[in-house]
Amino acid sequence: MLKNIGGMTYDCYPLTSAQLLNLSLVKEGTAGEVENIGAGNYLQIDLNIAALREALNRAVERCESMRMRIWKDPDTGEVWQYVVPYQNEYFEYYDFSAWNEEKVTEVLNKWTSQPFDLYGGKLSRIVIVSLPNGFNGFYYNVHHACMDSSSVIAFTRDVIEIYCSLLYDMPYPKPMASYIESVKRDMAYEGSKKQKKDEEYWQAQLSQKEPMYTDYTGPGRLMQLRKDNKNKKQRWGLLASSDGKGNTITYELDVDSTMKIMEFAKEYDLPVSAVILHAIRTVLCKFNNNEKDITISDLVSRRSTLANKKCGGVRMHCFPLRTVMPLNTTVLDSIRMIKKAQDEIFIHADYDPLKVFGGLAEKFGAAEGSTYASVDFTYQPGTLAGIGQTLNGIAFKSRWYSSGKQPKPMYITAMHRPNDGGLNFYFGYQTECATPEEIEFLYYFTGRVLFRSIENPDATLKEIIDMT
Repeated sequence: MLKNIGGMTYDCYPLTSAQLLNLSLVKEGTAGEVENIGAGNYLQIDLNIAALREALNRAVERCESMRMRIWKDPDTGEVWQYVVPYQNEYFEYYDFSAWNEEKVTEVLNKWTSQPFDLYGGKLSRIVIVSLPNGFNGFYYNVHHACMDSSSVIAFTRDVIEIYCSLLYDMPYPKPMASYIESVKRDMAYEGSKKQKKDEEYWQAQLSQKEPMYTDYTGPGRLMQLRKDNKNKKQRWGLLASSDGKGNTITYELDVDSTMKIMEFAKEYDLPVSAVILHAIRTVLCKFNNNEKDITISDLVSRRSTLANKKCGGVRMHCFPLRTVMPLNTTVLDSIRMIKKAQDEIFIHADYDPLKVFGGLAEKFGAAEGSTYASVDFTYQPGTLAGIGQTLNGIAFKSRWYSSGKQPKPMYITAMHRPNDGGLNFYFGYQTECATPEEIEFLYYFTGRVLFRSIENPDATLKEIIDMT
């Protein structure tokens, strides 16, 4: 729809369900930086700053979502999105090479904490930086409404491949896909036969009996809520932060241990995400008196096609992944049950997640902000590891920076490191909902369950729990 914005006419489109899901996490009275993504990407080479500026500009020109803006109609209050024409930009350079890396991280975290002007302002910032130990590259901060982690990775690859093509006669990367075309596909979904089938599936899920909340610290929170609400049968939990203040703790799994997970998944033809989810689920079972009914919020990137992988934007949806397993379920059967539940979610992942979570609360009379999942999880298989062939042995590292805010109480991301392929586990958490000691405890037992399960695929859940 054509709209006049600041004297210019733009093709405007409604926000997608993925964007609305992200914006719903910015609660009234909390700061918008809760939705900021900060990332740094660095090569251990002497940097050609002019070439990197050129590569960044070309990448922004090729990526429509990097030029996306959000506008609120002052007359109707309706919110729209549009893409502005490309304009060449001068990216500033900061030399931190004489600093220690902890101080640099402190500065980049602070930059990540600066909120964007959501309605009408530019939703990204890029600066070129030099780090200690000869690493040089760029820092990148973007609002979650226009990019998700998959988009950040795709954009980063594009910048590096363009840079290498400019300097080293490497092949120029193929074009990015159109973000606006992906928005149009999402618009076409509304009222379609596919949407009706997805709605039938999710309505069938909502017709089941009420799920059980299982907290990553044990049953204490639910017991307290039952006492406060004078309801001994209450099954929903409530995890909330007054200001979204949060932190991220990263655990690095060594390469050999990572390869054991990958080889196990390959041997039994199982997704790595289902193997890790099995471990998290079993820990929640263990911590909550061997509860059989476990729900984890599973994030789906919805990027199964090449166009969706290279279109930028945010396509992440989140749904309750619920499994009910008796304790005599074997490890392999547990992972296969999780895979089956995941497959069903993936098939119906275009549906609006807010309708699913809202439907659960409405059906069972749960309070605003209630949940049946204490943990959100995502596995990111698409990383920058493949860029190694282009770089031909040049050392590369990436870093994720914190805005000091977290949109969810507990968000676990498993992602492969670009330098060696080992797994990093990122625990993003709200400080009102968890402590570093509780995070460490959760990670420790998740690791124990994970490797005991790989070593004993025919053992039962009860046996695995007893081993840990």
